[in-house]
Order: sequence, then structure tokens, then C-alpha cells
Amino acid sequence: MTESKKFTKKELRSLNWRWIFQSQIGWNYERMQGLGYLTTMLPAIDKLYSDNPELKKKALETHSVFFNTTPQMGDIIVGMDLAIEEQDPTESGLSVAASIKTALMGPFAGIGDTIFGVITGAVFGSIAASMAVQGNAIGTGIWFIWNCLVLFLIRPKLFDLGYTQGVKLVTSMSGTMQALTDAAGVLGLTVTGAMIASMVKFPLASYKATVGTDQSTGNPIVVTYNLQSYADQIMPKLFPALLAFLCYWMLGKKWMNSNKLIWIIIVLAIVLRLIGVLA
Repeated sequence: MTESKKFTKKELRSLNWRWIFQSQIGWNYERMQGLGYLTTMLPAIDKLYSDNPELKKKALETHSVFFNTTPQMGDIIVGMDLAIEEQDPTESGLSVAASIKTALMGPFAGIGDTIFGVITGAVFGSIAASMAVQGNAIGTGIWFIWNCLVLFLIRPKLFDLGYTQGVKLVTSMSGTMQALTDAAGVLGLTVTGAMIASMVKFPLASYKATVGTDQSTGNPIVVTYNLQSYADQIMPKLFPALLAFLCYWMLGKKWMNSNKLIWIIIVLAIVLRLIGVLA
């Protein structure tokens, strides 16, 4: 595939800054950074798909779906997305970009949260806090300098890295694009499945039943049935998987949204706990 440049360096940097300052616009529990991603991509969508209204509509829908990752790592994904759509402004290119977004947002969030949230936050935050307790404002300045470095030096470089690698994906690696798309889809499903297994809890309560009377003592014989153990023998994490499937099915209905579903799950959990189904 011949490399085709449609964006100038100025336009690319402008798109980068749009993500930096707009990634959290309209954040909500249903799509999280989806609206921020869409507003970031609007100039690119106008430039690439203005002559094809149907494809433009498809692009708007593609970039408004659920998206959530560490904002700093999102720079890489946005850069890759722009490179892919720049080289292949078709429905196929949109499909590849969507798969890349879905596959990378989870793993990148884990990396980004560790680097930009836990490690740097703990290091520079502790320095600033300890110096502030001593009445020294220099610690606050160190924190401010670090954030400026991230904002003006590190994040543009991450965007450039994503854009450069994205260009390679659709030029020198164009022959493996379909395999990459399939792999990205599988990775996305794997991440979702792992999150369900590790984060969704549905612990079944134990059931006690009287099965007879002890002839020597006259006391009733009570047997405890560990329902969770029986369920795990059928399939580990069976009920969390069924719950996730039920939620997915309900969200596909016109009368359902994420806020209603959250309240339904809360009420359901309370009721099942009160009647002794949940531990």
C-alpha cells in the first residue's frame, strides 16, 4: 500500500491537543471516554469522510462507542487510529481502528495507571506532601513541573509513537492486517472475560437441611450443602458469567440504559441476600 499523507504536522498536533484536553468531556458510566474520543476525532472525520455521508455516519458511530483507558496512554491509541484511517479511509479501515481501540485500551490502562497514577503519583505526591508539612512549597513546584513535563513533552511523544506505528501497520504490515484484526478481536473478548471472572461476584449461600434424627442423642442431623461448591463443579464462575450475559442482553433493549441497570443489580443483590440465595 502506498503511504498517503492527508494530515499536516500542524493538524496532527492539534488533534493530539484535542485528546489531551477533551478526553474526559462528557464522561459517563455508559461510554466513559467515548464522547471525548468522538470530539477528538471530529476534525479528522470531517476531512476523511465528508464526500461519503454514509461512511461519515459510520465513523461517527464507531468513535462514539465505549472507550476507557489512561488518558496518557490514549495518546498512543489516537495516533494509531489516525494513521490507520488516513491510509485506509474505508469501512475496512474503520473496522481495524475499532478493533485496535478495543484491544489496546485495557492493557494500556493497566500500564498507564501504574506509571502515571501509582508510581509517579506516589513518588511526587509524597515528596510534595512531606515538604508541605514542613512548610516548604518547593514540593508543590516539583509536582507542577512533573505534570508540565508529562503534558508538554511526554504526551506529544506518545502520540507521535502511536502515529508512526500506525503507519507501519497499514503499509509494511498490510498483508497481516486481517490477522491483526482477528487477534485484536480475540484479545478484546479475552480481556472482557477475564474482567468478568475476576471482578463480578455472585457467591451462593450454603443450604442447611435436616435429614433425620440421631438415635443415640435424639438430636436432629443437619447437613450443610455448599451450593457454591456444586456450582463450581459445573463451571467455575458460572453465575458471574450468567449475570454478565443477562446485563449485556438487557442493555440491548430500548427501554434499558446503564443507570437503570445499576439500580436493578443493586435491588436484585439486596433481595437475593435477604432471601438467602447470596452469601
